[in-house]
Amino acid sequence: MIWHSTEASDVLKELEVDENKGLHKGVAQLRQEKYGKNIITEKKEIKFLNFFLSQLKSKTVISLFVIAALAFAVALFYEDTSFYTPLLIVGIIVINGLVSAYHLWNSEKALNDLKKFSSPGAKVLRDGIIQNIPSEDLVPGDIILLETGDYVSADARVIDSNEFRINEINLSGEEIPVEKDGNQIYDDITPLLDRKNMIYAGTSVVHGTAKAVVVATGLSTEIGHTTAIMLQKGEETKLPIQNKLENISNIVNTVVLIGCALIFVIGLAQNFHVKPFANTTLKMLDNAAALAVAAIPESLPAIATTVIAIGISRIMHNNIIVKDIKALQTLGETTVICCDKTGTLTRNKMNLSCIFDGSRMIDIENEAIDEPSALLLKLATACSTLKNDSTEYAIEQACLAYTSFSKVDVDAHYPRFSEIPFDSERKTMTTINMIDSVPVAIVKGAPEVVLPKCVNCDPDKLLKINEAMANEALRIVCIAVKPLESVPANPHPDDVENELKFVGLLGFTDPPREDAYENIASCKNAGIKTVMITGDNLATAKSIAEKIGILEENDLAITGEELDAMSDEELQANIEKYSVFARVSPHHKLRIVRAWQNIKAIVTVTGDNMDDADSLTAADTGCAMSKFGTDVAKGNADVIIFNNRFDSLVCAIRESRGLIDNIKKALHYLLSCNLAEIITVLLGMIFFGGMPLTAVQILWINLLTDCAPALAISMENADDFVMDKKNHTLISRLFDSKATLNLVSMTAVMTVSTLIAFAIGGIYGRGVAATMAFLTLGLIQIFNSFNYKSNTSIFNKKVFSNRFMNLSSMLSVFIVIFLSFTPAGFVFGLTILSFGQFLISLALAALVIPASELVKFISKKYL
Repeated sequence: MIWHSTEASDVLKELEVDENKGLHKGVAQLRQEKYGKNIITEKKEIKFLNFFLSQLKSKTVISLFVIAALAFAVALFYEDTSFYTPLLIVGIIVINGLVSAYHLWNSEKALNDLKKFSSPGAKVLRDGIIQNIPSEDLVPGDIILLETGDYVSADARVIDSNEFRINEINLSGEEIPVEKDGNQIYDDITPLLDRKNMIYAGTSVVHGTAKAVVVATGLSTEIGHTTAIMLQKGEETKLPIQNKLENISNIVNTVVLIGCALIFVIGLAQNFHVKPFANTTLKMLDNAAALAVAAIPESLPAIATTVIAIGISRIMHNNIIVKDIKALQTLGETTVICCDKTGTLTRNKMNLSCIFDGSRMIDIENEAIDEPSALLLKLATACSTLKNDSTEYAIEQACLAYTSFSKVDVDAHYPRFSEIPFDSERKTMTTINMIDSVPVAIVKGAPEVVLPKCVNCDPDKLLKINEAMANEALRIVCIAVKPLESVPANPHPDDVENELKFVGLLGFTDPPREDAYENIASCKNAGIKTVMITGDNLATAKSIAEKIGILEENDLAITGEELDAMSDEELQANIEKYSVFARVSPHHKLRIVRAWQNIKAIVTVTGDNMDDADSLTAADTGCAMSKFGTDVAKGNADVIIFNNRFDSLVCAIRESRGLIDNIKKALHYLLSCNLAEIITVLLGMIFFGGMPLTAVQILWINLLTDCAPALAISMENADDFVMDKKNHTLISRLFDSKATLNLVSMTAVMTVSTLIAFAIGGIYGRGVAATMAFLTLGLIQIFNSFNYKSNTSIFNKKVFSNRFMNLSSMLSVFIVIFLSFTPAGFVFGLTILSFGQFLISLALAALVIPASELVKFISKKYL
């Protein structure tokens, strides 16, 4: 059947669906089995083997495998008893690869699973009940209900519509909305973009409402035919800090390889006389390659991915979904928050406080309402849709409480014939109702817009009353009417919203959230300016902003009308002066965001409706407030906040800063340990004539103390003071003066302690020296991991609060000590230590804790 050239009734008959009941649940399930999910392509499976192989394909590891194989063959040829050493080295590398691959695989799975929470939904009629389902569950024959801000998730034939307009930019490239009408019928060969009775997946509703029946899903949709590959690029998304870590890794790798080359040359020179020369050369080459593998921070990718997964999981607990992982970093770098007032900074619990009926002001809590006030409430209720709007809900509740008329009663007395939906530019909404057998246009909107259009009152006088109410932090709604000669077929604002008769003003309270002041102060302390953007009256906005600490002594407030009088250059030059923007339209909000960005601010924007789409997209981080938010707002946002609360956004910023801080601490821990290993071996060869530790010993220490502690550090909760720091650039936060001093100091302490242990052990022989160095280096790296739990003293917080760190550290300590006290250590070239030798190594390893505390004290006081 050709859908656009067929009557809607015949389409419904062909799809075997009742437009008033929709599909039966069982029928929908059968159709999904037949047609499949409403998705373009399936997601690729995340395989553990791929992650494991990726850990073994680096040039250094491949070189080590080749060298180890040659060393093994030569050792066998010369009947060298240490022929098992190359095999042991390869075994450790494989184990290390398995551990790193597991963490990467597990983190990627977690990230992939989290994506499903941000997928769009669809409102459908099934079994006669309106339901919200995931868009991927739509099937041909589903009756979908659409309104402003919704995404169209499947191709559908329009059945019924009201002022219904669609943005088809994804299909046509044109931004001008297209009017849709289900009553139209077209020729079979009508081009796609001319079919006004059809809507297509990938488009969005910009105005009005409609009912439609799904005719195609998934790959069968028009967008599925033409752009499946483009929609599913499959590109890996990375945080900017991950790219920075790759650059750092390249620098470290270069330093490590140079150090290993020196170690090879020195070792070869020191053992030149040892025969056979080929076997000696391969041993030195094997040691250098193994040391390179141990010292190169190969666990950084696993750590970064794990931190991202942990950050997203923690943020989710605060009713937040991160759609674009880049937002995890940009949130923490935020310097300006452009925030909506209603529902985000305020409680979004509107309560009618007072009524002005044209002659007197009534405090409804203390005074009985009169007949004009009762009529005003009924008219306001008649001109309401109750589509998740707190103001309209408050109107309905007040009408029921003070007139005993419910919304159903009002609709029965004043039946509605049509409506002109609310428009953020017009700031009004109009319905056409029958009142006493006369069609009447009921207009509800902003007093500044409605009052000048009234002909039975003094607008200036009423605007002063409106201003007085606004100064009490009230949201004011104006109601006016216009009797009509007949019901217009397609009412237009220019024809209806003029020559009105003023009826009255309604004043509503919407108190600030209890924690708004505290959260705004926290942001200010962190160097983040919070800016209020609202459609409310300027006086109302200023009153609320002063209460919650946004509008301070030297701050200014401005209206959308005043913004229109300013050029972009003027706005940019003065943008830092303004903290409140009132009576703004969508294009104003976009100008505000761009003005801040033009002075190098990192801007986070909140929004919840179709009109916020452009500003959410333009912002460095767009946050859709999703409790009552539209699909378009959620689709254009980077982050979705389900409870609409400002404190959830602040929490997300805190977690973002915390996870970057954790990556930084894990990076510095790895660098300090790995550099200490290289320098220890290099200095040991220079001062003691040989390697203090063999390659297999260092690899084993690296396996125990590298990946697990670093991952444990990445799991730490954000430090309490993370919101006390002003924002810095990425590179300065990774290598600021405090962190660099700590890195250099810890590397030096670990190197010196290990060399002292080796020197003391040398009194008792080479085997004891190597074992004491092994024990000292192993323990000191484990102790050092606790230093990196916090940027402040570890004794200022619970030292053992991290369960994963505790367990991994206990296991690592046990293994290191076990190998130093039992014959099992012989496999790694170790000998059995005496208790006194063990205490010396333990004391030298423990020095890293007071050394770290001293460095942190100096940093806090002088840096």
